[in-house]
Amino acid sequence: MPPQSRSTKVEEARSIALRAKHPDWKPERLTAYRKSLGWSRATLVRKIREIDPASVSFTPPMAAEVQTMRHERGWTFPGEDWQAAYSHVTGATRVELGFCSRLSRGEPTVTAGALPSGVPLADDGLGELWTQHGLDAWEGVSALERRQFLALSGVALSNAAHEWLVADPARLAAALNGRRVDAGVVTDLNTATDTLRRLDDKLGGQAVFGMVAEQLKLVVNLLRNTSYSQADGQALHGIAAELARLAGWTSYDAGRNGTAQRFYLVGLRAAHEADSPGVAANILRCMAHQARSDGDPHTAIELLRSARAGSRGRLSFTEQAVLAAGLASAHGVAGDRSSALSASETAYAAIEQAKTDEDPPYVYWAGPYTIAQSVGASLMSTGDPAGAIPHFRSAIDLIGTDLPRDRLGFVLHLALAHTQAGDPDTAISLTHEAITTTAVPSSIMGGRIVDVCQAISATGHPGAVDLVEHARTTIGPAESV
Repeated sequence: MPPQSRSTKVEEARSIALRAKHPDWKPERLTAYRKSLGWSRATLVRKIREIDPASVSFTPPMAAEVQTMRHERGWTFPGEDWQAAYSHVTGATRVELGFCSRLSRGEPTVTAGALPSGVPLADDGLGELWTQHGLDAWEGVSALERRQFLALSGVALSNAAHEWLVADPARLAAALNGRRVDAGVVTDLNTATDTLRRLDDKLGGQAVFGMVAEQLKLVVNLLRNTSYSQADGQALHGIAAELARLAGWTSYDAGRNGTAQRFYLVGLRAAHEADSPGVAANILRCMAHQARSDGDPHTAIELLRSARAGSRGRLSFTEQAVLAAGLASAHGVAGDRSSALSASETAYAAIEQAKTDEDPPYVYWAGPYTIAQSVGASLMSTGDPAGAIPHFRSAIDLIGTDLPRDRLGFVLHLALAHTQAGDPDTAISLTHEAITTTAVPSSIMGGRIVDVCQAISATGHPGAVDLVEHARTTIGPAESV
């Protein structure tokens, strides 16, 4: 074996051991964040070397490109001074850079309004969304799909979303020239939007995003350049809101967190113009899912509470159940078992009263299996994997074959629960099955496969090596697992 190959094998083995020791570490996030800023490793190293030791509370490390490369590949875990330096020069939290899954109590959250000098802010028009000229934000829709954005967090994200609760309804305005949009066009656009939703379930966000973006631009063009009745105008804004939500979701599924948030916030404004609190609540639910998954459950809780308050009693039982289930998961991640259990009971009670014919089309994916999975996740987060297993089993038994990505997520959650409950044999079997049967390209699911493999490897089970190799054939580069 050539020396270089032997050395790489040693580093990969060391990486597996390090990831088992630091299960919340996701080194690929550091690489992604550096690239989102347009920086080379040399640029990152130079900025760290330029830190004034007298202006910071940590000791700036003697940075070198080789050390940064080792951090990004997962070959060396960054120490506290390195983590602080990376956070200082990028303006990102330790969660956003992949060093941990949640911030320590009292640790500052970097927001888009408090970034250090030298970090570029995107001119995305979000500051104008809730002014009387807010619909000019449509001008930026075409740019959103082509750009990477810094992710908002904490207060900045909550405040941007909460404008929806307090904004006065804006008067719909139609262009005086151009062709007229009628109910038939609205019906066709609704049909196309539903098709895109279901394609996302089967093909994944990476494959579907382009089609969603093109459809959103089409609807925006109609809003800006055609005439329509007030009823049809509201319907067009509702379609635009749902397409913006779907653009946000597919961006998130492809690993573009900041871009996803921008689409979600534009969708909130459109939902407000459409007088569709249910659509807005669903957008806030997606935003909360992203916040919780990125280690910020408290922001997720705020967003979900805003969704419930702003819906003004106009949600179906299924929608109510989904919001309550999201709260259960967020409270679980926050370590509040009592609130998680209370929200779980509310979710189960609501879904028992649900009637499919009363549900809007954008919650076609939700059902009793959704609630069971969320309740299981909340129990896992509060340290009860054995209690979570029956809920995950129920979710898998109840879900059909039309939602392959969701089912894959349920199986991976079950595998992780078995791992944490001391049954790695069952976990390995479930994960092999999940890897073999998955056909949905998704960065979210790829990340979950990595998480499960790392957890199993940490147990020292001899079957972990084969499982990792199997995973690599599905989710890509060797350093990903």
